[in-house]
Amino acid sequence: MEVNNELKHARWTEMWEAGIAPGEKFDTQSPSPLLAKFIKEDRIPNGRALVPGCGRGYDVTALAAPGRYVLGLDIAEKAVEAARDRRDALSEDQCASKENADFQTTSFFDLDVSDPNNKFDFIYDYTFLCALDPSIRTLWAEQMARLTKPNGELLTLIFPIRPPDEAGPPFQVSLELYKELLLPVGFQCLELELLPSELCHTGRDGTEVTYDGKPKVFGTSGIGHWRKL
Repeated sequence: MEVNNELKHARWTEMWEAGIAPGEKFDTQSPSPLLAKFIKEDRIPNGRALVPGCGRGYDVTALAAPGRYVLGLDIAEKAVEAARDRRDALSEDQCASKENADFQTTSFFDLDVSDPNNKFDFIYDYTFLCALDPSIRTLWAEQMARLTKPNGELLTLIFPIRPPDEAGPPFQVSLELYKELLLPVGFQCLELELLPSELCHTGRDGTEVTYDGKPKVFGTSGIGHWRKL
């Protein structure tokens, strides 16, 4: 089977070409409350970090620090342009290390795992797996394992958790799905549970939201925290 290379999938580039303003569609306008909590509690490893499917880069600029280089990936050039523009406009109070907040128009699956610079101490996946066609979820897990250093950490904000269906993207996921994908490729589960509303973005806690002018319930969120053995 040919890898469903997201660089060849037009849906994301078309959406960004059409224009996505802050707060529209999947743009959250801020890093997740869960990630903010991890940063505040100093629970994020220093070194090299990766954020695939970074969009406007809210999580990248939140994570960037003097001791932590963060690479945000997106396959849509317009998303990367928007992320760079937003980063450049931030003050020192809004981003601890703008020089360590980097962005590339690259597919997660195309990163060269033989390059030492593509081995990461920390990877953050928030609405990346759920955006991929379910047929390549095993490939997602295998690439995560290749990109994460031994003893490195993967933080997955698991969304949308809802009863099984074929709708998407975002495609339905579950806590158990992440275990099924990540344990066989060498990750240890440190934490896996549903999140309280205060650690979820608005509308990602099972409540109804308005999306494209219509009421919709996407699902709720959970946390998966993993260490690479």
